[in-house]
Amino acid sequence: MNEIHLASEPPAAALPCGPDSVTWRYIGQWRLLTVLARALVLETAHPVVGAGVTQFSTYRGHPWRRAKQTMLSLQRIVYLDTRGREKEAARLTRLHSRINGVDASGCPFDALDPEAVAWVHLTLFEAVVTMCRAGGDPLSPDDEARLYDEMRACGTLLGLGDDDLPATVADFWVYFERMTTQRLTRTQGLTDLLAALAGDIPPPSRLAFLPAPVWRALSGTAADAYVRMTAALLPPPLRDRLGMHAGTTATTLATVVCQGARLLDRITPERLRFMPVAAAAIEAERRLTATRRRAAATPAAGRPEIFERILDQSGDGYVSWSDLAATARVISARLECDEATESALYDAFHAWWLDLRAGADVDGDGRVDRHEYERAAHGKALRAAMDAVAAALDSDGDGYVDQAEYARLLGDRVGGDEVLGGFRQLDSDGDGRLTVAEFAVGLGGFFMGRNDSAAGTRLLGRA
Repeated sequence: MNEIHLASEPPAAALPCGPDSVTWRYIGQWRLLTVLARALVLETAHPVVGAGVTQFSTYRGHPWRRAKQTMLSLQRIVYLDTRGREKEAARLTRLHSRINGVDASGCPFDALDPEAVAWVHLTLFEAVVTMCRAGGDPLSPDDEARLYDEMRACGTLLGLGDDDLPATVADFWVYFERMTTQRLTRTQGLTDLLAALAGDIPPPSRLAFLPAPVWRALSGTAADAYVRMTAALLPPPLRDRLGMHAGTTATTLATVVCQGARLLDRITPERLRFMPVAAAAIEAERRLTATRRRAAATPAAGRPEIFERILDQSGDGYVSWSDLAATARVISARLECDEATESALYDAFHAWWLDLRAGADVDGDGRVDRHEYERAAHGKALRAAMDAVAAALDSDGDGYVDQAEYARLLGDRVGGDEVLGGFRQLDSDGDGRLTVAEFAVGLGGFFMGRNDSAAGTRLLGRA
């Protein structure tokens, strides 16, 4: 099998990003649940995937944990910043590099087989299209093509190239027909999956309070209906080849459930409609738009709270070394800096203070008031202090600040949507990657009163 590697420079412009992305609009959890089992059936019917599932998967013993991990990975690939997506793709590649062996028929298999990786990835695209058709709101040809292009771009993160992924949506449907009629089969992995769905599934943690007989009755009935609905959503020739039976009422059941999920998707709040990472990303976009509108209406230099709430840590109406030292202390504690990094941070902030006092303390009282600060020329010392913050934040030394690193800086009490909103605000070129230089410039602009920033407000606010 050919090993695949993480693509170093995926086409960021084509990746799903923002509310204009078709992918963002359709990855709602209620609707995905209607076709999740169908996607799993298509995946495990692939010989390589089926063999890997049989020998390595833990879904039989821990189905809810396995489903949660899968959904979390999907959210990271679709909704995180570009660097975060790359890290998740690298994690998946490392994980699957250990899934290989020989199947029951003696054929070798490798989870990094490009054909298998491409098939698993593209079943998500097909699932969304099927979900919308069954729900009564099929995608327009334009949206279907855009969705495919976005999912194809995500595939490049997994190391898939032009030879592994059909070039256009029309080519995909030819590919899908070939795979379902020639490649998929009733693997042992598929047999095990269907047995698990119909078997004694343990209750999720939220329903652990139910008595065992009650749970078995409820889960047994629901599982049987779900499997039959899943079979009804498959192409009839494939359903027959896989030995699955829908029953006479399954098609009606599938229509009712998919249309009900569509209605539920419309009436539930976004925080319930989407999975947590997805909901945070969508809310972050809304907050970022509102922040930009406020910034356009009120220049940052006219907002005294930047000085009063952020810079003046002691609340005495002035900025002194003790205030900037407090800032360095907060950052060092949040990031759990080692001794060398902490010393570099304090030294940089002290140099900033000396430069500020020399240029702004016009009355020579050893402290700087708001008017003196606003008139000051902020130069290299401030940038050096911001560079020190960025260097401390870049814990893996890759030259980027990813969302996880940024979240550590802001602290546990800051919501995911605020983390992502601030992150996108600092990503000045909008490529989905926040370099240490972009972070330093953005945070420095905040301290100079040129822009508002979640990084400054949430990091240093005294409220």
